[in-house]
Amino acid sequence: MNTKNVSKVVAPLTALGFILAACSGSNGNSNATPSASSGGSAPAASPSASGSASASASAAAEPSGKVTYMMWGTEEEVNQTKDLLKKFNEKYPKVEVDVVSKDWGTYWTAITAQAASKSLPDVYKMSYAYVDKYAKLGAMKDLTDLISSTGFNLGDFEPGVLAAHQSGGKQVSLPRDSNTIVLYYNKKLFADAKTNPLGAPVPTNDMTWDQLIDIAKKMTIDKSGKTAGDAGFDSAQTSQWGFVMDAAGSADSVLEPQLWSNGARMVNDDESLALESPEATEVLNKFASLVTTDHVTPSFSQSQTLAKDPFLALATGKVAMSFGGSWSANEYKKAGIEFDAVLPPKFKETKTVVQVAGNAMSPNSKNEAAAWALLSWLAGPEGQIALAEQGQSIPANKQAADAYLAIDDGYNKQTFIEAQKYAITAPFFDGKDKLMWEIVPQKLQQPLSGKGDIAKAVQEIKKLYGK
Repeated sequence: MNTKNVSKVVAPLTALGFILAACSGSNGNSNATPSASSGGSAPAASPSASGSASASASAAAEPSGKVTYMMWGTEEEVNQTKDLLKKFNEKYPKVEVDVVSKDWGTYWTAITAQAASKSLPDVYKMSYAYVDKYAKLGAMKDLTDLISSTGFNLGDFEPGVLAAHQSGGKQVSLPRDSNTIVLYYNKKLFADAKTNPLGAPVPTNDMTWDQLIDIAKKMTIDKSGKTAGDAGFDSAQTSQWGFVMDAAGSADSVLEPQLWSNGARMVNDDESLALESPEATEVLNKFASLVTTDHVTPSFSQSQTLAKDPFLALATGKVAMSFGGSWSANEYKKAGIEFDAVLPPKFKETKTVVQVAGNAMSPNSKNEAAAWALLSWLAGPEGQIALAEQGQSIPANKQAADAYLAIDDGYNKQTFIEAQKYAITAPFFDGKDKLMWEIVPQKLQQPLSGKGDIAKAVQEIKKLYGK
């Protein structure tokens, strides 16, 4: 399973916090981040006045041997990774990479158990949502010294992308791909006078929420042909929706960046809940009004009749605009939707979220030179360009952007690259996953649909969150 779906997968991870806590207890120091010093640097050739001795030292320093790479993913994704590694072996022919894969649900159980027994794979795939947990568990090598000693260029990544793979200010994994959340729109609905009778303009980058609402009112139509801005519009008989969003159910991918857009936060720096601020309240009230006052967005129950996943509502052909992940584009194409993508609307500043998959290194690797060669290649320009050329993932490294954009898929893929520039730097931490994927959806979905008190819901969230 791809990390792009992480916000929708909750059940397999319910017990993960308890497993991690148990393993941390046996680790001696659960908050210690493995140091890269004392053998942390990649072996280098020793200086020698003899040319032959120097060549011999260089040959000895060339990475070789066998390393294990572990990942989650579908059979197709695993095969793509194996193809990618053929490119790696063109540069490092003496390194043999054994690929091990598991489904999403069992992957984290395996990683946790292997961390406890110090038998982790040399390099392994890491979700942005669990970087902090596994770093504190001692399962991820601090890459600081390796990055410094080899001159690996962190400047090739946007700050928000890098931050997703940091813990305690240290780079403990390196970004692989950058799934982004953007605003999609149905081009056909906007181009047809029957579905756009008032000639609403298509959404654009740098658009405010008030501008989006104005467009959505013109694109929301009831069965009699009236728009949401017309007198006599019947919201109970809506046949075309101007905009679909489930802010509570998409707390990490929609609600949190929009809070940042208004100068608010989901959580404070001390990890306490921040939803009581006036700026946060303004965002929540605005989102509720989309349903209750503006009538341009379906309630949670109404949206479920369109699509169980709100990111797929656009695929029904009955929705003008919706939030969606970069991966949603494939589903829209399968449904025959003519679409395009722009940056999300803003309150004060454009803010996005990037769900960054990455790769980490075991602190106990027996072949660190080969492991670092693999990890740094996967994140470096060569590996990222090879990834981009496969056409399935958005590379995290800016040096690979041109290779990604060279593949014409019929819509503005530049939006996905641009979105990375506005990514919030709000890494996950232990307990935030439950807040985002369980507590907020449970308590806010109905109030944001006009059924229940928002302020009361925030107090219930604070109590359940416990911070």
